Amino acid sequence: MRIESVRLHRVQIPFVGSFGHALSERSRSDAVFVEIRDDAGGVGWGEVLPRPYVTGETIDGVMGETGPGLARRLLGQSLRDRAEVERWIRQTLATVGRDLAAFGGIELALLDVAGRRHGFALADVLGGESGPPLPAGVVIGFEVATADLRKHCVKLRWGGKTHVKVKVGRDDDGERLAAITRVFGPDVPLRLDANAAWNAEQAVERLDSFEGIPIASIEQPVPADDLVGLRTIRERTRVAVMADESVCTLADAQRLVSERAADVFNVRPGKQGGMLASMAIVECARAAEITLNLGTLVGESGVLSRAAEVFGRCVPGFACLDGKGQNRFLLEGDVLHEPIADSSDSTAAPSLAVPGLGVDVDPHAIAARRLSEPVVLLADAG
Repeated sequence: MRIESVRLHRVQIPFVGSFGHALSERSRSDAVFVEIRDDAGGVGWGEVLPRPYVTGETIDGVMGETGPGLARRLLGQSLRDRAEVERWIRQTLATVGRDLAAFGGIELALLDVAGRRHGFALADVLGGESGPPLPAGVVIGFEVATADLRKHCVKLRWGGKTHVKVKVGRDDDGERLAAITRVFGPDVPLRLDANAAWNAEQAVERLDSFEGIPIASIEQPVPADDLVGLRTIRERTRVAVMADESVCTLADAQRLVSERAADVFNVRPGKQGGMLASMAIVECARAAEITLNLGTLVGESGVLSRAAEVFGRCVPGFACLDGKGQNRFLLEGDVLHEPIADSSDSTAAPSLAVPGLGVDVDPHAIAARRLSEPVVLLADAG
């Protein structure tokens, strides 16, 4: 298999509503879709959702610099089997720094086209073993007004949802958490996510003030580089601290372990450089006896949603998948020919044995939502 071309498509998909937390409020998905073609006409797709406050990446940067730069390193490569594909991924990953969302999109498209060509599934890259689908972890953001929380939570509870994350970082946090707890009860611990809204002292004070709230963990209470603050919160509150923006690279994970700054790592393949990079962080966490949470990036289409689903089914250690299937309920439209079936029922779960990513992207859906002409990069002849 020789890589002949890479196309980068800048796409915008509106949300049905909106979603908000302490660092951002979104009403649409701004994404870059990666299209890779090989010398037999095979096509693979990946998705890039850059977040400036996570890895520092932007849409303009991915379209103008990092995406084309990574594509040029792949163009013309002859990759004869899965082993050579994985070798290229590992070697290149070691050099990309924090251009992780861009690299993850390239990696996913490469694994898709190579899997279709060489007959291996994405699950095979993750070890080949699979468990049942993960239950959905629901995320309650600031788009749900405080006055509407009770009604919203009743619907979630009647829908069988028991893994609940709540965005915090506003003055009425206590009122909101009390309303949620009254519906779910004391036996459903809440995972709080501050998205770096506080400093360490504020975090300790806030957590101490949430009397009567069953708290499972506090996610990213302070800015990403404040490892001392994370450790302080762990020691003074005895609430489990989950690192999210603080853990993007394997080096980040190793620093968190060394500084004793986290109890949980939030793994999101879309922010961490893809499948193999995320696996390395999982292995680091296991070695340090740090627990794991699996999440998604707000606005993922069926491409990244499928990747997260496969990761959760193949890699043990996760209790739920936050944002599971969000492409079905958050986006006004998806980019797939056929929607991914709800995989909450293990008997109806999509097969993991399908070569490549296991979904079919509709190029017309991409073109209809594209904001500009694609960036097209071609291999040299020969």
